Amino acid sequence: MSSPSLPVLSYAVAKASPEQFAQQLQDSLSTVGFIYLDGIESHLPGWRSAWDKAFADAERFFALPQEEKEGMHISQSRHFRGYSGVGSETTQGKSDLREQIDLGPDSLPIVDYPPPPVGTPSASAIELSLYGPNLYPTTSLPELETTIRDYRALCETLANDLIRLIAASLTPQPELIVDAFTPSDASRPPYSRMKIARYPPVTDGREGAGVGAHRDGGGLTLLAQDDTGGLQVQAWDGFWINVTPRPYSLVINVGQVVENLSSGTYPSTTHRVLPTPPTATKARLSIPFFFCPPLDSVLTPLKPEQLHPELVAAAQKRAEVVSAVVKGDLIESVFGRAAWRGMTRSQEKTWRKWYGPEVDSLGGPDPKSWVAAA
Repeated sequence: MSSPSLPVLSYAVAKASPEQFAQQLQDSLSTVGFIYLDGIESHLPGWRSAWDKAFADAERFFALPQEEKEGMHISQSRHFRGYSGVGSETTQGKSDLREQIDLGPDSLPIVDYPPPPVGTPSASAIELSLYGPNLYPTTSLPELETTIRDYRALCETLANDLIRLIAASLTPQPELIVDAFTPSDASRPPYSRMKIARYPPVTDGREGAGVGAHRDGGGLTLLAQDDTGGLQVQAWDGFWINVTPRPYSLVINVGQVVENLSSGTYPSTTHRVLPTPPTATKARLSIPFFFCPPLDSVLTPLKPEQLHPELVAAAQKRAEVVSAVVKGDLIESVFGRAAWRGMTRSQEKTWRKWYGPEVDSLGGPDPKSWVAAA
């Protein structure tokens, strides 16, 4: 018997026949929660060259001497941008066996530092501290900044198309979803994050996962991965599916923002990355782009009568989704609060350096959300 796999959808179909593609999305996101997206180059010229450049420059960055990578360490950024080494980030309280660069929308800071103490009127806006500039290797690999900006721009184009089609697949009033991702203030853009991640072969006896089981906290994830493999998706019956890499194809999934907006009609699916085995001939590289609303976006779940009727009927018949992660662990009525909680609990050392419980009652470690991976 062949192993289960993810549905394969085509961006060419999305552009040529949006109604057909929306139906395919509806079928996939109400049963699996993940898809492959093929055919991107057909309507987004330059996609393959941008992909190749992004992975090539990522490999060049991670090959730099450790002290040069540490020169843009995430602990230098109160906005949680920059490099972190293997084991620095945690998922469900356990270290992830990867090194990475964390990136976000390049913008000016909009929250003064230091923040006011807990209990003062403006303390509730601490999540807006996530806005700010990225860190780049301006001396050792200056071209990486342009590479990232070019690749990110293509991902934003794709994500905006996809969120409109996801919205149309959910409701006759798609603007109710799309508006959540639309900024009302130019100084507060969509807080869409990126990572450039390297999972080295585990040769020192370390235990753990490349990244532990989790459910993305954003709106829509567009994942580019090399040919190494290791990503697994937890099917809704609890079975783990290997996500085989496909050249120049993205792996797409909805996060907890869409789960919240859809009132659970499109659940955010649990996934993980296995540690790269010692026998691997190279490290795994991946570049996820997390399409998200502005940090001040208020998320209003759709009511049943606002959804397509067939989705309501299907959701009522669906068995409970099996997950190795607590349901709704990053769902908040204001998106920024969820984003802040997610970032500060995964980068606790940086949070304690710049903030800590004296000025922040929202962020930091959250053991209540940790459960053993199934």
